[in-house]
Amino acid sequence: MKNSLFTVGLVALSCLLVSKVGAADALKLDSEGYIRNWVMLAPIALSEGESGADAIFKEQSKDEAALQPKAGDKVKIRGKELTWQNITAATNYFDFNATLKTVNDHAAGYMVTYIECDTERPDVIMAVASNDEGRIYFNGVDIYAFSEPRTLMLDADKGKVTLKKGVNVVVFKIINEQNSWQGAMRLLDKVGNPLKNLRIRSSP
Repeated sequence: MKNSLFTVGLVALSCLLVSKVGAADALKLDSEGYIRNWVMLAPIALSEGESGADAIFKEQSKDEAALQPKAGDKVKIRGKELTWQNITAATNYFDFNATLKTVNDHAAGYMVTYIECDTERPDVIMAVASNDEGRIYFNGVDIYAFSEPRTLMLDADKGKVTLKKGVNVVVFKIINEQNSWQGAMRLLDKVGNPLKNLRIRSSP
């Protein structure tokens, strides 16, 4: 049975485009509204015997809801040092294993992006997908969780958010049980058309 939670309306989301460290590059959503530019931290091995359903509701990184990384930042988790890195998805979903060039079972990973808008945009539809379990925070607020293993199905879950003027932080955590490890997120207007004129950046 599907187990998902999508809290809507109370969370402010801003629109933002990717900029490389030390550069002023600005990137946009793709033509279908997908966010392709993220800052990634992975792989984080789950504790021995821990299920994805349990892990998705536990912090793999301290204060994960408040993460605001940039490429090159380092963090030590369970004695292993990991480095945040910029990634650009080759398609409308991102793939942890393809980026890492290794298969990572029983692992967690984070994707963070910063969205910047010039004006407030109410009634924005956020469509998300994860393989396997997924969790999303906006500006430190826990707004979405899916706690069962599944294959990637684009637009699997949808909810409405308000994009406010300025920059907000999106933290997307995904657990991989076995094999494929992927996720996707896109933004649509209230009638389902891809949003445009949003900027994405890779640092706060």
